[in-house]
Amino acid sequence: MSRDSKETSSSKPWGGRFSEATDKDVEQFTESISFDRRLFREDIRGSRAHARMLARVGLLTPEELAQILQGLDRVEEEFASGEVELRPDWEDIHMHVEKRLVHHAGPAGLKIHTARSRNDQVALDLRLFVRAAAARLTEELDRLLAATLYKGYHYRTLILPAYTHTQQAQPISGGYYFGAYAERLLRDRKRIQGAIDAAGLSPLGSGALAGTTLPIDREFVASELGFSGVTQNGLDTVGDRDFVADFLHALSLMMVHLSGWAEEWILWSTREFGMVRLPDRLLTGSSMMPQKKNPDILELIRGKAGRVFGDYTGLLVLLKGLPLSYNRDLQEDKEALFDAVDTVSGALLMMRLAVEGMSFETARIDGILSETELLATDIAEDLVRLGVPFREAHAIVGRIVAHAAKNRLRLEALPDVDLALFFDRFPPDYASTLSPAGSVARRSHTGGPATETVLQRFNEIWQEVFSGTPPWSETSLPSKGGGRGR
Repeated sequence: MSRDSKETSSSKPWGGRFSEATDKDVEQFTESISFDRRLFREDIRGSRAHARMLARVGLLTPEELAQILQGLDRVEEEFASGEVELRPDWEDIHMHVEKRLVHHAGPAGLKIHTARSRNDQVALDLRLFVRAAAARLTEELDRLLAATLYKGYHYRTLILPAYTHTQQAQPISGGYYFGAYAERLLRDRKRIQGAIDAAGLSPLGSGALAGTTLPIDREFVASELGFSGVTQNGLDTVGDRDFVADFLHALSLMMVHLSGWAEEWILWSTREFGMVRLPDRLLTGSSMMPQKKNPDILELIRGKAGRVFGDYTGLLVLLKGLPLSYNRDLQEDKEALFDAVDTVSGALLMMRLAVEGMSFETARIDGILSETELLATDIAEDLVRLGVPFREAHAIVGRIVAHAAKNRLRLEALPDVDLALFFDRFPPDYASTLSPAGSVARRSHTGGPATETVLQRFNEIWQEVFSGTPPWSETSLPSKGGGRGR
C-alpha cells in the first residue's frame, strides 16, 4: 500500500483497523455532509455541553476546556459564514466539526470525542433539531391561528351555508366556520408540543450502544441542554427515532388540515361557488388565457401535503425492519425530516397570507341563502317540540321540501295552507318565523354556532395559546375583508 493510501485510511475516525483506503465511490455513496451540515449548530451545542461535562469529571483540564470552547466558537462562525470546505472523506457533520475543532484547538480538540460515539451524538443532534424546529413551527402555527381567530371575529355574524358531502346542509356563522379551523390548528399545536416532549430526554452517554466505563455525568449534560432527563437504555437509544416519527406524524396531520382548507377555498373561489375572493397579490395568471386568476398557493399547499406524507411514510418504512441497535440506514432519516419541516413552514406562511387576505363575497352568499333548503332540520326539530317523533318529523319535512321545490317556493315563504297539507298543527304564520340567522342564534349550546357561543370559545382558545385578554374584548378591531352581519 502506498503512503498516501495509509494516510487516507488513517484519517478516518475508524481508520486504524483498515489496511487500505476507502474507495472514492464508497465515500461518495456513504457521505451525509451534503445534507447533515444543517445540524452544525446542534452538533456544536452538544459538543460544548459534552466538553463542560468532561472537565467537570476531570477528563479535561480547565485549560483544555477553554481551548475547546474557543475552538467551537470559531468552528460555528466558519459554518455560519460558509467558510468550511465540505469533504466527503470526512463523511458527516460530526467529523467536520471535530476536524475543524482540532485545527483551531490543537491537541485539546482530539479529546472532544471522549466517552461518546457518533451513534449517541447524532441522536442528540436530532433531538435538539426536532425540539428547535417544533418550537419554530409552533410560532408560525400560532400566527396562523391568531389570523384565523381575527378573521372569525370579523365575520362573526355573517351567515354562511355549511356543507356535508359538498351539498348545502345547515346555516352557520362566519365565526363558527373559522372556529372549526381554529380547533384543528389547536389540535395540531398540541401534537407538535407532544413531539417536543417526546424528544425531551438526552441520549448522550449511551455511547455506541452500551455506554462507557469513564466517569461521565449524563444528567449534567441533559440539564445544560434543556432536557428533562436522560434515556435509560443505550441499546434502544441509539436506534430510537420514534420522536422523529412523532414529529412527522404531527406535521402530516397538520398538512391534512391545511390541504382540506386549501381545497375548500379553491372550490369556493370558483365562479360556480363564488363565495371567497383572494387578493391579486396572492394569485397568479395564465400564460395563455388572459382572464385567469389562479389560487396557486392553495393548490401548492394541497400538493405539498403529499410530499410531507411521503416523508413520514419513508421514515416508517426506513425504521420497520431495523434490528437493534444503530444501523447506517438511519442516515436516511434526516432528509425526510428536513424536507417536512421546510415544506410545512412554507405552507403555514401561505395559508396565513390567504386567511389575512381573503374576503367573503357577501352578495353572492346572499343569493345562495335565498335559494336554499337549509332550514329543513329546524322545521323537523320544531315538529319534535310539538310531540312528533323525529323519524316521522323527518319524513313530513322531506315531503314539505319536495313540495316547496316543485312550486319554486322558499321554506321561509310557504303559506299556512301549504304547510297544512303535511301537518295540521303548525302555528299560524309559522314559515315567517324561520330565518338562517335565527337558526344560528337558536343553537347556543356548547359547541354550537350562536355568536355568543363562538366568541366564548374564541376567548378560551386565545387565553390558552396567547394568554391574556383577547383583543376583541378590549377594542373594536378593524375589519380585514369586511365582515358583515345580517
